[in-house]
Amino acid sequence: MRTEVQLQGQVIGSLYLLAGIIMVVLGVQNFRYGMYPLVYTASLLSLTFFGLATYARFTYQLSNLQRANLAALCFVFLVLLWDAQTHAQQLMYWLIPLGLFAYIALPLKQAKILSIVAGLCFTAVLFHHADLLTVSLFATSYVLMIAFAGTFAMLHQSRSRTLVELAIHEPVTSAYNIRHLEDTLNKEVSRSKETERPVSILSLEVDYFEQIEEMHGIGIQQDLLKQLSETLNGMIRAGDSQYFDAQQRFYLLLPCTPEEGVLVIAERIRRTLEESTWPEVDSITVSIGANTFTPVKNSKSAQELLQGAHAALAEAHSKGNNRVILND
Repeated sequence: MRTEVQLQGQVIGSLYLLAGIIMVVLGVQNFRYGMYPLVYTASLLSLTFFGLATYARFTYQLSNLQRANLAALCFVFLVLLWDAQTHAQQLMYWLIPLGLFAYIALPLKQAKILSIVAGLCFTAVLFHHADLLTVSLFATSYVLMIAFAGTFAMLHQSRSRTLVELAIHEPVTSAYNIRHLEDTLNKEVSRSKETERPVSILSLEVDYFEQIEEMHGIGIQQDLLKQLSETLNGMIRAGDSQYFDAQQRFYLLLPCTPEEGVLVIAERIRRTLEESTWPEVDSITVSIGANTFTPVKNSKSAQELLQGAHAALAEAHSKGNNRVILND
């Protein structure tokens, strides 16, 4: 299965390949008309685009690809500005598609800066080599095309962020989902091994939760989950995070928290939820399973850390609910 970076690299690589082919065609056309300096320019740019197409197809680091794109497009724009000293009116037709391409290959902020700076510089050069009407037509066309590309890029970025948020959040509680927990837990365990600081996790369930649905209906049950999620968010520290899965179970991931600390936090949560008043159901109790990864004491994996929290939660239920159990 291809990763997002590989797919993005293949798309950008295909566009670079197309740009390289277009430059080859432009080079042939300019050769036929005897415009040899532009032939050299087209050849240089085609080699640049073909090289980037190869790099984009095989890179596995998005940051490296973005840096390569920025360096390459800056180089291309500088080449065009240099040749514009003698062939400004011919090269102005090359600049517009390259300005649009920047919004595909670069992050939005970089694309804006590069396209604006390149457009202003090229317009200044063109002003000294063409009549006012030609300059006005180029400037108008360039501004309209860049504005259109910028607007489309902003909408695409906003939509992408929305899709990412939907992909990692659970719709009922708005907490992170279990898939995001697994990814984050792997990272936190790796970070814990490097920093030698513990990381803890809490697994929390409302006691007799199925009976709430039987007595009050699924609507009240979901309202309770939302209110519980909001309450938990208000109790956790900055840097902690909340998750929810399809088994109606909450998780709290607590970086830099030892066993003693996680027990204090878990007991405070249990007592606060028990003493709170909840609409429709009046009161609830929760059972909490806790587990801690301490690098100097054990070598648990992220999956084992999560399974340990599940085992502690099951033990809390078996001992009568409304309690906190730490996995040994």
